[in-house]
Amino acid sequence: LKTEIQPPPFLDAIGGDGGRMNERAGLLGQLDNIDRQLDRGGSMDTMDRHQRAALEMLTGSAAREAFDMDREDEALRDRYGRGPWGHYTLMARRLVEAGVRFVTVDMPHWDTHSKIKEGLEVRLPVLDRAVGALMRDLKDRRLLDDVLVVIMGEFGRTPKLNDGQPGIPVPGRDHWGQAMSVVLAGGGLRMGQVVGATNARGEFPAERPLTPADVLATIYHVVGIDPRRSFLDHSGRPVPILDGGSPIAELI
Repeated sequence: LKTEIQPPPFLDAIGGDGGRMNERAGLLGQLDNIDRQLDRGGSMDTMDRHQRAALEMLTGSAAREAFDMDREDEALRDRYGRGPWGHYTLMARRLVEAGVRFVTVDMPHWDTHSKIKEGLEVRLPVLDRAVGALMRDLKDRRLLDDVLVVIMGEFGRTPKLNDGQPGIPVPGRDHWGQAMSVVLAGGGLRMGQVVGATNARGEFPAERPLTPADVLATIYHVVGIDPRRSFLDHSGRPVPILDGGSPIAELI
């Protein structure tokens, strides 16, 4: 099934001479002046640079070209899958090629408190197809070592099935914060390995327990950010970007 997804409407709103966008940028600058008067850490200067770069990207041709899926080979689009999530995953690769440094592909509806079998039978093949195509595509384009792919959610699911939800008496699995799986690939990491393990029932970490802070520290390390770094807030108070955690040594 092919799903044709149109470019985001903001591209049409930018059209013409970009006057409306420039007016909004001017208004944003006036509002930012309020924060700038309180800023003691220089964060507003950094934000200004990022906002200028974003505005230049939107008003130039790069954004419109990146969102133009007609430029892609039909066979490659089929490989990713013609549904929304295949489309969005391929779009993520196009945005990276256009210079975007951070892209999120949101694939919702994994909260399977009931009907977990039916739900996963629909979603897992879509995820597998899109991610497999992305990894192969990045490798073919010699981008895999420069792009870190992270696949994760907020938490795991209970090791045992429940009896479903009120009104939907079909088994599912609830929230479980004690153990979960995360996929990290590319970015120059040492791939093809599993780090850590749970007990036989998938309840708790039994080997090499890791925390969300460890995962984030690894991501920061790969993209060149010191995970021990702190920033100054508007009052000059240092705020660490991460509360603990260390890069996962087996991966780097």
